Amino acid sequence: MMRRWMQCQHDRREGGRRSTFVRGVYPVLPHRVGFTLIELLVVIAIIAILAAILFPVFSQAREKGRQAQCMSNQRNISMAMAQYTNDYDERVTPFEMWAGFVGCKGVRYAGGDVFTTWDVYSETCDPTQRWAHRLQPYMRNVQIFSDQSGGTASPNINDGCRGGCRTIFDSVFGRLAIAWGWTWHPMWHGTLFSYGYNQLVAAHAANAGNIAKIQRPANVLLFADSSHKDAVPEQVVFGQWWDPIYIVPRIVYANACGGACNPDVRQERYTRHHAGSILSFVDGHTKFIQHTQIWARGIELAGLDQLHRFRLQQ
Repeated sequence: MMRRWMQCQHDRREGGRRSTFVRGVYPVLPHRVGFTLIELLVVIAIIAILAAILFPVFSQAREKGRQAQCMSNQRNISMAMAQYTNDYDERVTPFEMWAGFVGCKGVRYAGGDVFTTWDVYSETCDPTQRWAHRLQPYMRNVQIFSDQSGGTASPNINDGCRGGCRTIFDSVFGRLAIAWGWTWHPMWHGTLFSYGYNQLVAAHAANAGNIAKIQRPANVLLFADSSHKDAVPEQVVFGQWWDPIYIVPRIVYANACGGACNPDVRQERYTRHHAGSILSFVDGHTKFIQHTQIWARGIELAGLDQLHRFRLQQ
């Protein structure tokens, strides 16, 4: 018995390296602390594989949430426009002309297919002329004009782009905010602006008529994800200026302000939502449309298949 006990003690001191059985005594196994390198590498590999599978899913889920919020924003803006048209004899918010084309002259409808300039302050100078500013009282929330997925400008009162008639309104409103070279009311300071307005609809259904002129309102966009406050540029309204092809890049590459005229920034990373954009139509419905469809239907979405372009006489 003493011999067996001594053998057992010896085996323990040897760390269990001996595996020879002694009658009635089991071999002593080594005491392991932690994991082996191979085990750790296997666990890390499994975690990496799961992360690679799940991270894109989480990213898509987050984008779907933002997309839903964007659609809600545009629906609210469309509802505000519907209330505006009820208050203004079925007319939408007026056409806005950039002062870069006409100086500080105003632009007004002169009948037929003609707009003329006149010696009053241009719409770009008066911060109360922005279509978003006209709709804001119906919502009382400027943040609705922001999309978490992106935008291209935040009106800023510290912007140095001033001068000319733009300073006229400072004494009335205080320091005006500037975005894309347009003046904005100070309430818009720091607000990321994400949506654009169809200026061709504005010219026809505000200055030169009302929404009854639009024969197929379910086919014509009113608002959209856009790289500018004008999804359909005001220049497209006039036949002597931009080709309508510049409409679609503003909507597709909605996070790159120069995407309409600079092909080098027409890249996937500048799109607002993956593979598509959100548009609201004149009849009030809002939906997500694939970019391929937007490219194919650009003329129809702008309304150029049913609304003529105008001439500008200066």
